[in-house]
Amino acid sequence: MDLLQITSAVCVVAGILLLKKIVNVIPSLIGCLVRWKECLNLEDSMRLSGDRNIVAVFLTVPFCLCAAEFRLYDPLFLGGLQPAAYFGCICGIFAGYCLLRMLAAVMVRRTKVPEKTFKAANRSSFSFFCIMSAAVLAAGGICSFAGISADTCRTVLLYVMLGVYAVSIVRKLQIFSNCCSFLTAFLYLCVLEILPTGILVTSATLF
Repeated sequence: MDLLQITSAVCVVAGILLLKKIVNVIPSLIGCLVRWKECLNLEDSMRLSGDRNIVAVFLTVPFCLCAAEFRLYDPLFLGGLQPAAYFGCICGIFAGYCLLRMLAAVMVRRTKVPEKTFKAANRSSFSFFCIMSAAVLAAGGICSFAGISADTCRTVLLYVMLGVYAVSIVRKLQIFSNCCSFLTAFLYLCVLEILPTGILVTSATLF
């Protein structure tokens, strides 16, 4: 077995061990898709938010495996790498993206938004990452089982990610707009979401 197969096997075992936590958070994650107030309710529950955070951390590796398998992030500077090396780079880039988002959250001014609301909006990213990862893994599995071409699979998965990300943007905007003006909410959104994601997309298309 190579490194990727071993990693996949470990993820399966870890998923089985975390099955109870995964089942616990599914209703809340579905609720976050439907209504923005569920994002606040989830953060109010220490048990649910803790389970959600654990599930999000667990899904990081399967998501990166899927991203590497279908070349969801495929800039020219990563061309020609062996699968294991490419997977390692994807993990590193994903970690860098998460770090950039954390720095943005630390640097942005919070004076116009209550601390509780700011945390709920910011941490909703964990919820939507769980949703996105599950959707990407499911769609990737279906595409592979159906024998769909790699390019078509990649396109489908990118649209799935875009759809979930669009919902997450709307939910964050609703959370911020509930306690501040639309302009202020949009500015927070630019710093916390649009700027980090824009840098990631730009690096994929220009390099």
